[in-house]
Amino acid sequence: IRGNVSTGKGVYKSVDGGKTWAQMGLRNAGQIAMIIVHPADPDFVYAAVIGHAFGPNEERGVFRTRDGGKTWEKVLYISPKTGIADLAMDPTNPRILYASAWTVERKHWTIISGSEECGLYKTADGGDTWTKLDSGLPAGIVGKIGVTVSPANPRRLWALVEAEKGGLFRSDDGGASWQPLETNM
Repeated sequence: IRGNVSTGKGVYKSVDGGKTWAQMGLRNAGQIAMIIVHPADPDFVYAAVIGHAFGPNEERGVFRTRDGGKTWEKVLYISPKTGIADLAMDPTNPRILYASAWTVERKHWTIISGSEECGLYKTADGGDTWTKLDSGLPAGIVGKIGVTVSPANPRRLWALVEAEKGGLFRSDDGGASWQPLETNM
């Protein structure tokens, strides 16, 4: 989040190849990091919301719509200071998603990145319940995390973690355990 960041105005949708657009909610979300559309149902969408760049807000977390954006429900929420910076879906099972929580606030003179609230979360039921993944990942103050799922082997994940002992981590068991591949040690 740079100092000259513009305020987000929610989610927009086009059903005609981008010729026209309609506002579909989350107007107060601020920064939206990622949108994932269910591969078999375009009305089923997830939004990873970082939130307002310059201060806390309640509209942070993972939001889900099942009706193409007419209504949204917050399915993962950490706090008014911690949003979701990345979201990845298992390519073989769209009910499995991974979300990275990031505490961030932009001041005019600096950026505050990281807290003990940050971390990586997993759902196996489409977002109804979430579990924090921490076996082998850095503890304490953690910043932004990027996460991805291997398209060849969905049990293999990579996470790039901003932390004192951060770096690149890999899981071969769907996030249950992690091994560092390269760290800032």
